[in-house]
Amino acid sequence: MPKESYIALLGNPNCGKSTLFNRLTGMRQSTSNLPGTTVEQKSGIWKFGSESRAIKDLPGIYSLYTHSEDEAVVVDHLLGNGKYAEPGYIIFLLDASNLRRNLLLFDQVSELGFPMVVALTMADTAIRRGIEIQEEKLAAQLNCKVCVINPRKGFGIDKLENNLLELPSKRMDSSEARNKLLAFRKGEKIPGISAETLGRYKKIEAIVKETVVKKETERISLTKRMDKIFTHPFLGFFIFASIMLTIFQGVFTLADYPMTWIENGFGQLANFLRNSLPDHFLTRLLTGGVIPGLSGVLVFLPQIAILFFFISLLEDSGYMVRASFITDKLMRKIGLNGRSVIPLIGGFACAIPSIMATRSIKNRSERYATMFVIPLMSCSARLPVYVLLVSLAVPAGTRIGPIGVQSLVMTLAYFSGIIVAVILARLIKIFKKSTAPSEFIMEMPPYQIPRMQTAWSNVRYKSMSFVKEAGKVIMVISLVLWFLASYGPGNEMEKAEAKVRSEKNLSSAEMETKVMAVRLESSYAGKMGKWIEPAISPLGYDWKTGIALISSFAAREVFVGTMSTLFQSSDAQQVEGIRAKMAKARDPESGKLLYGAPYAYSLILFYAFALQCMSTLAVMRRETGSWKLPVLQFIIFGAIAYVAAFGIFQLSLIL
Repeated sequence: MPKESYIALLGNPNCGKSTLFNRLTGMRQSTSNLPGTTVEQKSGIWKFGSESRAIKDLPGIYSLYTHSEDEAVVVDHLLGNGKYAEPGYIIFLLDASNLRRNLLLFDQVSELGFPMVVALTMADTAIRRGIEIQEEKLAAQLNCKVCVINPRKGFGIDKLENNLLELPSKRMDSSEARNKLLAFRKGEKIPGISAETLGRYKKIEAIVKETVVKKETERISLTKRMDKIFTHPFLGFFIFASIMLTIFQGVFTLADYPMTWIENGFGQLANFLRNSLPDHFLTRLLTGGVIPGLSGVLVFLPQIAILFFFISLLEDSGYMVRASFITDKLMRKIGLNGRSVIPLIGGFACAIPSIMATRSIKNRSERYATMFVIPLMSCSARLPVYVLLVSLAVPAGTRIGPIGVQSLVMTLAYFSGIIVAVILARLIKIFKKSTAPSEFIMEMPPYQIPRMQTAWSNVRYKSMSFVKEAGKVIMVISLVLWFLASYGPGNEMEKAEAKVRSEKNLSSAEMETKVMAVRLESSYAGKMGKWIEPAISPLGYDWKTGIALISSFAAREVFVGTMSTLFQSSDAQQVEGIRAKMAKARDPESGKLLYGAPYAYSLILFYAFALQCMSTLAVMRRETGSWKLPVLQFIIFGAIAYVAAFGIFQLSLIL
């Protein structure tokens, strides 16, 4: 085996490739999006004996002759097209419990002449179903070395290694098959392709007849019995809702502690360095820009890790396919499909991991439509903003019968995003027809106990992917926002600070907080707030709200901290103190309340719809490969937010 060659894992979806990949590579692996696509590829190093080989887990596919993104990526690897190098060797995984379906892809790949071994998986499942595969006969029929493996338990891995070492070092001549596949990849029509496929299935039937022994059994499998419950039209929905509620309650509660530790830890680090280092530009850059930027990246990791851990458990258990199946009919009515429901619900925790979770949606149009509307699900970052604004809009204790009005307004804020998301998804379906027919055909894999190693590996992939890709953009934008809030034109900030420090009747804490407020007002961000004031005043906002809107682009919850600084609250975490000061603030000319119910309702709708999250934009850029969709998202959501906020503010004034 030449050392420069890599080994490709190939097979149908749900045949055990990922489990085998994790078993072979351990932690010596990485994940990345393939160039020009949103398809994920896992790469790693497989060490066995004195050998060490690069190995790639290619996407699971059913045939080489289809037009989906996954199939195109696999074909490009096999042909060595463009940016991809072709593999030196192939481990082809065959699901013993469904040999007939798996052999179509094997027959197509075998014509390309690669040195290849077959790993027979799911043998235990096949036995439970009364299926026995005669291994030696199968190897003779396929003209390929075959071994039974169980990646979860490590059974058969030694034999797989030996079979690989015995393979020839060169690919056999296969120019005819390669040229035909290349022509298909370029979009050319291949005459007789349907007849050829029928011929392959006749060959497959003969192989199955020769190598598979099916024992008669009247036993209804555990999977079928469980499916009667989990895919039931009514009970299935209730179970699904209960599971999702449990997961996202876990995301909220479990992630809260590490998120708080991360924020507090970076805050204490910034304070320590600020007090220990000399007052210098680099110190301010480090403590006010770099460290908050790192905090802004890492603070999302607990939610990402917890959500994808649970999703991985559901996928590995076989339940996720059932969840997609029972919700497909409902999702299809609004232009999505059953795979969209998990990312959409996940949006209520955090849009970032939910957008990443749309990779399971194979139809490009439906995936992009799902990503487009996910930010309209009110994430946890909106909660502190809603709490502050609802307390301004509705006096505590106000009730309509047994229902508290504050909780009712909060619920309506969440539902407003859902309603707009449904409308937008429907409009996307009407005006942008899918380039390929939307099909939702999924294999129902057997239920199984999830493997923790697989779950932790997936968590690692998603977390590292976010830090490496989206983290770069978040850091850059954080530094830009820090500069805008820390510096201003001329010496206006210094003059404003000197004026405050000349006041005699302020405590030390009050003076420092007021200095922060006047410096922010005199900064470039403050100037921008005043510059956009004419545009936002029809919504009921003043320049202070303008600064908060700009600052909260880094993260929505920053709105509360910014308003706290502007209103000279000595503790930015004390929402009640901010509310009291905002509730008393009046226009110096008219004497009217500046931040009453009309203002609060307007801002609630603005934050419900506006895409005030640079992290989401960064992830959208990463997932789509360009800024086109994120910019369009930002503009459309901003327009909806502006119109809705304007309408509710003006209506509130009339009423």
